[in-house]
Amino acid sequence: MTNSAQSGLQFSEILKSSTQLASLKAEIGLVSVDDILLEIGIHPFAAAYPAELQDDVQQKLLAKTNNNPAEFFVDALAQKLIAAAKQADGQPLKVRLAGADSHQRYKLLGSELETQEVNPLIGKRGVSRWADKAVRKAFELECEAIKRARIAEGMTNIELVIPFVRTFSESATAIDLLAEQGLCRGANGLRVHLMAELPANALMAEKFLQYFDGLVVDIDQLAQFALGLDQTHPSLEYLHDDQNEAVLALIDHALKAASSAKKPCDLVSHYISKAPNLQLWLLEHNVATVITQ
Repeated sequence: MTNSAQSGLQFSEILKSSTQLASLKAEIGLVSVDDILLEIGIHPFAAAYPAELQDDVQQKLLAKTNNNPAEFFVDALAQKLIAAAKQADGQPLKVRLAGADSHQRYKLLGSELETQEVNPLIGKRGVSRWADKAVRKAFELECEAIKRARIAEGMTNIELVIPFVRTFSESATAIDLLAEQGLCRGANGLRVHLMAELPANALMAEKFLQYFDGLVVDIDQLAQFALGLDQTHPSLEYLHDDQNEAVLALIDHALKAASSAKKPCDLVSHYISKAPNLQLWLLEHNVATVITQ
């Protein structure tokens, strides 16, 4: 059951940790692999390329993972996805693949294998990171965990959400990379959605939806890139405005494109509880549920 705002809007939750499962007050709207990785505590590159670590770090990694970093990583992620899928009780469970900026992973064991970017917010995120052959194995381990959950354990209610897709070419690349790993869109009922975070995703939603089964619009990220905001800069917090007319226009376009294509469009907002006007606007635009934390 979803939580309800005073406006009548319903809320579902973002799952960031398996410990949430025991205390969830609403349905799982989205599983964040980026946050689950923080719980596992091992950088994906370390699991994929342990031999490239310094000896002391490598020994810590081997001790933590019973001398098999790749299997430890895959099993840990798969088990957390399985637990979430079981709690969803047959309802679709949308899983957002790893796509966060490099700064979010710097505390993980083995993080030194990932180059710290000057501007990580628009660096190698999402598809551009997966497509890099130098670190492709990390993406393959993530896919293996998803396959283990969906196929070996029968959790076919797991659906995928692809983050940070800049272009139509990257859309095709994402679908192709998943297919290469045995996660073919449509096979065994697998649905693949676009995480619409960029203004381009909303403005060109009609074309992006040709590659995907639906949209998951991140209102906060959309506002960040549409208005040039920096959510990590304390002195600029006053500028954050999910109710800005430009942001609302982008959301409206995405909603209409999804409706025209007869595909679902979910919305994510971390600030929705503090934005009563946005809640009312969404209800006026036939949005019943928002995913939040």
